[in-house]
Amino acid sequence: MSTVDFDPTRRDVQLNPYPHYRRLRDAAPVYYIPALGAYALTRYEDCKNTFLHPELYSAKDFIKQAFGDLDPVPEVPSIIAMDPPAHTPLRKLAGQGFLPSIMRELEPKIHVIVNSLLDDIEARGREFDFVNDFAAYVPVSVTAELIGVDKRQRENFKIWTADLLNAANRASLSDSEVARIRTSVTELRTYLEGVIEERRRTPADDFISHLVKAEADGDVLSSIQVLSIAILTHFGGSETPSHLISSALNALCENPATMEEVRGTPELSANLVEETLRYWSPVNLVFQTATQDITLHQTRIPKDAYVLSYISSANRDERRFPDPDRFDIHRDAHGHLSFAHGPHYCPGAGMGKRMASIALEAVLARMPKIRKVASETDWLPSLWVRGARTLRVQY
Repeated sequence: MSTVDFDPTRRDVQLNPYPHYRRLRDAAPVYYIPALGAYALTRYEDCKNTFLHPELYSAKDFIKQAFGDLDPVPEVPSIIAMDPPAHTPLRKLAGQGFLPSIMRELEPKIHVIVNSLLDDIEARGREFDFVNDFAAYVPVSVTAELIGVDKRQRENFKIWTADLLNAANRASLSDSEVARIRTSVTELRTYLEGVIEERRRTPADDFISHLVKAEADGDVLSSIQVLSIAILTHFGGSETPSHLISSALNALCENPATMEEVRGTPELSANLVEETLRYWSPVNLVFQTATQDITLHQTRIPKDAYVLSYISSANRDERRFPDPDRFDIHRDAHGHLSFAHGPHYCPGAGMGKRMASIALEAVLARMPKIRKVASETDWLPSLWVRGARTLRVQY
């Protein structure tokens, strides 16, 4: 019987879960969490194995756990909640929305978005909230550009996005807050349905047009499948890069020598992004479902039980990454699980990492004296994600 006590709903655990992860990895690598009714996996190889064996660890309940009855597209299974072989042809088609030509066309627009945001910030003074004034706006603006959102709808799009992202916290929200999310989900869906139909009539060289035109091995996407992929891309592409950008700056502020090194050698921003993904994974865990009884480390996981692959712990596993609690941009951080692994590896990972690099390079170039105002980080109270709620900085 394990003597480890791990309750990720507790605020003290959410503020600093890493010592708890280490104890779990050593003493209870498969741990039943009574508060969640789920089994936690915390070692690197075990978490990686869940992505490689969907016949044992199914993704089928992912959307149900994330959105519940606020699922924007309940008519079809989301690609993120499908397992091979059904997942494979849809993944091939969805991948055509991330063609290199689309990414090449998007990159100059990312530079414009980032510098425009920094222009607005510099016009307002010498102190700002790095999360809510900058990091949160970069990815939602980029995904709006990727999807082809009309500039007149950009402010509404940001509101819809914030509400959609809040759906994961629905259990702790008031009835009025849930009702607001439901309204935003409906408005976001209605808007994107119109964009999809417009692209069917008049295709362009953009993400949705490529999805509309996608064909692989005789398969094509229906309009409802395009909608599902677009919303998932927007959901995943808005929150994760926001936390990645803010956590990277946070890490630099805590490691001044590294900040000076990256400022002097901007090409190191790619290393910075990879190490941040490992060190402070923006996504704490992935929900899966056991398809049969599984025995792992002398612990039985019953069929249909929820399994939580704690990728934020896997990325700190000393069995895979030496001295894992040290932030080191010169280590080989590749192999981290922050974008999953295998069939469910995030197709937008390359775009997200490049977006973060561009944003951080611009901040360091334009604000060479940037620093945190407070020594302690105000981390979000969340089971799902690791990111700062606010990050006041001066420059």
